[in-house]
Amino acid sequence: MTIRAKRLPGKTRSRLSWFRVHPGKPLDVSFQLVDTSRTTINWVGHEPRFRIYSQFVDQLVVVEITDPQRCEFKLGGIWRLRLSPDETASLPRGGMRFTLEHRESLEDYQLGLLGTVSCCEPVPATEHNRISQLLPR
Repeated sequence: MTIRAKRLPGKTRSRLSWFRVHPGKPLDVSFQLVDTSRTTINWVGHEPRFRIYSQFVDQLVVVEITDPQRCEFKLGGIWRLRLSPDETASLPRGGMRFTLEHRESLEDYQLGLLGTVSCCEPVPATEHNRISQLLPR
């Protein structure tokens, strides 16, 4: 069974199990967890562990969240994640992978979801508006 995460609120063109982080800005995202038959995954009551790895190929954990107030499972297969500005500022730039694991009580963590995250520098507002560069100052 493959588990996928669809970002909420629904975006028709968004990729599954992916999100973008802006360094130094807080992140608060919610996803609906579903399996390949579109059945929601209910991990309410399980302990979550969220990890971001520095690159796609290595095992260096750069962020780990186990606080159930910042990484939580809700009814309806909802997973909510919150990262602080300090955590997003400390991420390496570029693409990384993340894991979402879960466990009941004192059992070992089980891999629930593997996804990707990108961390990019914010684009200055002047680059978004190229016409402003053509106008006299």
